[in-house]
Amino acid sequence: MTLSVTRQPLRLPHSLLASSAGLFALLVAHAAAAADPAAAPPAADAADAVLELDPLVVTAPEEPVGLKSGLTPGQLPQSVQVIEAEEIAASGARSIDEALRGVPSVTAAGSRIGSGASGTLRVRGLQATQMRNGIRQRYYQDVDSSALSNIERIEVLKGPSGVLYGQGGVGGLVSIITRAPPETFEGSVSLTAGTDEQRQGAFDIGGPLSETLGFRLTGEVERSGSFTDFIDVDRENVGLALAWQPAPFLSAHLVAEYQHRESLNNPGLPTVGTVISNGVARVPRSTFLGEPDYNVQDNSAPLVQAWVDIGLGDGWTLTPRFQYSEFNNVSRSTILTGPVAGQPTRIGRAGRNAGEKDRFIIGQLDLAGRANAFGLEHTLLMGVETSDERVLFRSESQVPCGVGPIDVLNPTYGCGAPTGAFGFTSDARLSGYALYAQDQVQLTRDWSVVLGVRHSETDNDNEFITAFFTAPSSARFSNTSWQAGTTYDLGGGLSLFGGYSTGYDLEWVIGARKADGTAFAPETSDQAEIGVRVTRETWSGSLSAFRLHRDNVAVPDPDPANALNGFKVQDGQHRVQGFELEGEWSPLPDWWLQLGYAYQDGTITESTDAAMIGRRIGETPEHRLTLATRASFDWLDLRAALNYVGDRRILDGSAVTLPDYVTVDIGAGAEFGALRLDAVLSNLFDEVYYYSDNAFVYAILTDDRVLPGEPRAFSLRATYRF
Repeated sequence: MTLSVTRQPLRLPHSLLASSAGLFALLVAHAAAAADPAAAPPAADAADAVLELDPLVVTAPEEPVGLKSGLTPGQLPQSVQVIEAEEIAASGARSIDEALRGVPSVTAAGSRIGSGASGTLRVRGLQATQMRNGIRQRYYQDVDSSALSNIERIEVLKGPSGVLYGQGGVGGLVSIITRAPPETFEGSVSLTAGTDEQRQGAFDIGGPLSETLGFRLTGEVERSGSFTDFIDVDRENVGLALAWQPAPFLSAHLVAEYQHRESLNNPGLPTVGTVISNGVARVPRSTFLGEPDYNVQDNSAPLVQAWVDIGLGDGWTLTPRFQYSEFNNVSRSTILTGPVAGQPTRIGRAGRNAGEKDRFIIGQLDLAGRANAFGLEHTLLMGVETSDERVLFRSESQVPCGVGPIDVLNPTYGCGAPTGAFGFTSDARLSGYALYAQDQVQLTRDWSVVLGVRHSETDNDNEFITAFFTAPSSARFSNTSWQAGTTYDLGGGLSLFGGYSTGYDLEWVIGARKADGTAFAPETSDQAEIGVRVTRETWSGSLSAFRLHRDNVAVPDPDPANALNGFKVQDGQHRVQGFELEGEWSPLPDWWLQLGYAYQDGTITESTDAAMIGRRIGETPEHRLTLATRASFDWLDLRAALNYVGDRRILDGSAVTLPDYVTVDIGAGAEFGALRLDAVLSNLFDEVYYYSDNAFVYAILTDDRVLPGEPRAFSLRATYRF
């Protein structure tokens, strides 16, 4: 699928080799110019280079990354990639996971018909989580990854970013920026129909209500089938944005959203019979191996955000922020185990009956501005954050639908007598605060340094209750994250960047326990990265090398019975190192090309199981390649995209390998006045491929099952704008 990526765009020459050689040649030329200034090419300020690009070129907007960083993508000392709403819609992406497939260091191989509402999402081989309008999310991204109607852009920050955004994905952050009220009245309605009885409607309307108040209302309703037997997708989402500016120095913003999705929980397919031969026949990817009258995955959540920008004069702004969100879930599922002895097509199953009801409150107060000190210009951001979180997860001790082994080539459905299961309740309450500060120091006109630090204190009161014991615990977690980075503008559209950053994650602390009831420690991570960016009139790009560590890694409990119930232990470290090339090129005014490549060497470097050391980590391909193109002909535009994902281990250290695959998407769009038609044919060659959802924090980690990727599908969307 096509992406109007990157905020450090790359308009490539005809090949990866040529582009790498071009970057090297530019570096050599600038080194020579430093030795002989008379030989230097005319220098252009980086900002001017962006302004002079062809109108078709995607350039960095003025908005800072994540709204609050104060740094545009070109100023960040780490890699970032951005996908705009227009390209998400034009590509035919049906979920955030699909929209991110054009980012080479992101592994987003899942389909919308997974075990939950979100699939595997990793950045540079490690877990990624989401922010929304600069505030971290807790599970809101898991409600419905297909909720795209209120998204203005998606920013992918690669590597830990714990200084400004606090606890989050150790591999990177996916920053969602929602739609803001427009300056003039405008709106659109769209209808989408396609393969597997896809039926979807959406609307987007907004404008000024008065001279000082603007609004935007978005929404989406879908009632679709799917490529998997028995599974339908029923979902709704609505978003409201208000912007009020009663005075030049004061602006207030409100974002309110609600998402709901209901579907059957999908247990996936057995590894034996898909990735591994069962000696009889491959299991069709449309096969449903749960119980149609029992399985369900019902997620819902409200989200409210509010912030006020108060101008204090002399370029200083005070911004209080507030967020309230919930995550409510009912999950009745079946879990696939291994084949029955001597019967490779007969797969064991277990039942599960669980639910979750969570509530999260976050408050922030930021002070941002500019100051001169010691003869240098400083762009400062200082802030404080408080949070109060309640995570209540319950796994019932009785499963009302007893399930036994099933013939995967000829499934017969039906619930047996209720069965017992390991029941437990995890009731976690977290409260804490954090202090953070960031300083961008302009050492010279071309050289800047970014320094940041964040200190967090979190109290964790947790009760783990079973029929056999109650294990209360209280603990305080302290963490100090920091970042140091630099960017240097060499002129002529060429700049260097590099830095070191750290992060931490409490996801395991609040929602999981070891089998003995012991709480987990926070995961931590760090990344070192260096890179070069180029911005020229018709092509621009970035090339970066990185090394990332993840500590306090949680892995399945070595006791199979405990692992089946989702228990894990912390016993190791992962390392991912590699390089990434990304960008775009416009050889003609109406022709655009994009290329991305990532090499990722993900390895287990520490473990209590010596046999695991040196093995590859799960769902992390060594090679990822993305290609995309778009050509415009007056009222018609044509698009095509290729996505290559190399082979991966099904989970950390597993001996089971998921084969590599290539998908090709094509599309066309046409304008007829206020009406636009977009047609997309995804997975053109109907490639059969599989993935695992083992990057999902609470997935039951097993290599006994896989999930199938989306087969070939066609969709047609009609949009009317007014």
